[in-house]
Amino acid sequence: MSAAVMMKRISEASPRLRASITPVFYLLTILMGGLVLFVHGRLALVVDLVATACYIVVTALFYDLSRSGQRRPGK
Repeated sequence: MSAAVMMKRISEASPRLRASITPVFYLLTILMGGLVLFVHGRLALVVDLVATACYIVVTALFYDLSRSGQRRPGK
């Protein structure tokens, strides 16, 4: 599944579901960032890429949640 398809599915989800998913990705970002300190070589690169991908998803979710909170009813 590509990143564009996954982000489309997340954007179609309800705000409550997105608000529930966001802390999970945030926790994954923290855990992967801490794990990268203890691994070496290619595994460190993979863990760092996973942490970066999770951070990008968290940023997109926070942006989408803040944007949807500013919408006015009927518009």
